[in-house]
Order: sequence, then C-alpha cells, then structure tokens
Amino acid sequence: MKKFFKKLTLIMSLIILTLPLFASTVQADSQPSLDLNATAGMAFDENSGQVIYSKNANQKVAIGSITKIITLYLVTKALKEGKITEQDTLQPTQAQADMTKDNELTNVKLDVGRSYTVKQLYEAAWIVSSNSAAMMLADKVAGSQQAFVKMMRKTLKNWGIKDAEINNVSGLNNSDLDSSMYLGNADGENKLSTNDIGVIVKHVLDQYPEILKTTSMAKLDFPADNETKTYNSLNLLLKGQRDYQAGYEFDGLKTGTTKQAGESFVGTLPMNGTRVVTIVMNAQGESNDADKRFRSTQKLAHYVKDNFEYKETLKKGSEITINKKKYEINQSSYIWVPKNFNVENLSYNESSNDLGFTAKRNKQTVKLIAANTASGYLPFKKADVKKVIHKKTSQKSWWDQIVEFFNHLWKRLF
Repeated sequence: MKKFFKKLTLIMSLIILTLPLFASTVQADSQPSLDLNATAGMAFDENSGQVIYSKNANQKVAIGSITKIITLYLVTKALKEGKITEQDTLQPTQAQADMTKDNELTNVKLDVGRSYTVKQLYEAAWIVSSNSAAMMLADKVAGSQQAFVKMMRKTLKNWGIKDAEINNVSGLNNSDLDSSMYLGNADGENKLSTNDIGVIVKHVLDQYPEILKTTSMAKLDFPADNETKTYNSLNLLLKGQRDYQAGYEFDGLKTGTTKQAGESFVGTLPMNGTRVVTIVMNAQGESNDADKRFRSTQKLAHYVKDNFEYKETLKKGSEITINKKKYEINQSSYIWVPKNFNVENLSYNESSNDLGFTAKRNKQTVKLIAANTASGYLPFKKADVKKVIHKKTSQKSWWDQIVEFFNHLWKRLF
C-alpha cells in the first residue's frame, strides 16, 4: 500500500510540474471565438500572409464579382507592361450594351457606337462592378473573353491554385451570358475557396498596391447620354458611405453577388501599422438586408482589433535555436497574437513556402514562420517564372577573328 501511495505521489508531482508546459501550448494555439454569420470567412495580414481567423477556408464556394479581382489584376498588368493605355478607347458590342439595360446583370449604362476610355471602364469595373466594362477590357487585352478566361486560369495555376473553377471574366452565372462570353458548362459559375481568394488578394496587392487608389473611391463619375452621372461605390464601408465606421478605414476591395454566391465581400483596411484583409462569403441574414455582408465584415474587423495585437516577437540581429540549429534573425518578426499573450511561448519553424521573415543558418538565408499560431498562414507561393537560359556560343567575335587572321599571317610571313 505504501508503494502504491509513493507511485501516486510521484505521478501527481509529474503532472503538477508539466502543467505550465501544457498551459503554454494551449495558450499559444488558442484564440478568442467568433460566430461569423457567413458560409466561409477569413482575416489575414496582407504583408506576412498570417491568417488571424478562418472559417471553412478550404470549402469551394461561388464567388460572383469577386472574380473581377483576377480580371482587373490582368488588366492592370497589361497597363503596366504598356500593352494597353488608359487613353485607349473601346466600344461595346450589342450584347454588352444590351446587358446594361438589365439592372440584375450590370449597372452602368453603355451605348453601342459610343467610345469609352480604358480608364473609365477600369474604374467602373472596380467601383460599381460593371460586368460589361470588365468584358470590354478583357476583349481588349486578350482579343476575346474566352481567351482571357484561359489567361485567368493560367495565372491561378502559376500561383499554386490548381482546382479553381473559372468560366467567365465577370462572375455571373454562364446562363446569363452570350455563348461568346464564357467557357465551360452553360450553367457554370466561378468558384474558389477562401484560401484561394486570400492567395489571389495577396498576389494582387503585393504587385500592384496602387489599385487601392481606385477601390477607395466612394463615387464614380461616368458619361451617360448627354451628361455625367455619379454612381456610389458598392463598398458601403468606405468613408462617406452609410456603413462607414470611424477607426475602420476600409479602402477596398470587391463585392460579389449572385444567386449561388449570395452576398460576399473582400475588404482591406490598414490596422496597427500593417494591412488586414477580411473575407466574408455568403453572409447570412434576411434576403432584403442589403448590409449584412458589411455588418459581418465589421464584426470580423472588430474581432481582430479587440482581441489581437500586432507585436514584434523577434528583433533583427537576435539569435534563436530551432531543433538544435542556431539562426541569426535578419529581419524583425511581427506576428498577430492574442492580447496579453506571452510571445516567448511562440515556437518557430523554417517556412515551407514563400512566406515568413528572413534568417541565416550556416551562412544560408532561410525564411522562418511562427509554428504555433492559431490559424497558420496562407498557402502562398510566388509565381512560377521561367528563366531564360542563354546558351554559350562557340562562334568567335569579329575582333577575335581579326586577331586570329593577323596571327596566321605573321606566322606564314616570318
């Protein structure tokens, strides 16, 4: 009996001694709860790719006009590369103009025979989600919308998104479109997961952050008939709009609405010296509630601001040990952690993708990430860029040939 009590005392002592270890592990992995009224959602840090909150992140859902983030990325790319200019003028086809007569399909009136600049159409597609404007831009860049869809698919594959369903450039259901406006089944609709959308947004804003100058515009002035008509942005969280809240300065990015997609929104806003991206897919609520996606977005933004801190966890020049290997920190580490969280409880690993902060191990530069944050990081990879290999040529230069000629001549003469 005495031996039994001795063993019991030993076991209890071990449990008491290891409690701090278990507590720190739970603390590192835990996060405050959030009941997000949406099918799927996410909040992540645009700079680091750290996910602060996620719900059903791998579930593929209809995305509606969130599609235009990809479309307008490729238009922006064409502008930056000089393939098109903002002053180029375009005219809508009869089908594209006819769509603008149906408020459920597009909202900015376009007239056959009238010319519009690329800049006007670009702003209309971003600010008020004009489907016909997006189609005209796609035709300009790729020659046809079907060719443009192939460009979209290729871009996503280069970003590591292998199972995207992209059938058209606008995000409408294919059944609403002329057969020349889509690929795939006649009733197909564009679908992505929240993780996919996060990866796309990070690529787009990493490469072209100036897009936010357009998406932050609360008004669009657009020529209509013999006057200029002013449209309100569909993003109701912008300053001056009805759902704006001081201290939450949203400056983008894109709404999405179809019967399949419901009401969705991708938002961007500066917060705590960095930039947070919010994603709300298929916000739940009454069908006549036009603000539910924005209230869900506000709820998500408040959740981040109220419960988390963006803290420096490792200073540049410091050293850490991971699996008995020493790393010198080249770049300070900033991570979102729950408020009052002890950052010394964080653990780190080498990054398996292109995210993280840089460090050196045995003179080699590597990237590190925090291993035990609650929601991890986006599955982000940089675009595959094919390197051009210049083959060495055995052909001699003209100067070498002249020198060789005179050497031979010298030897023959002397």
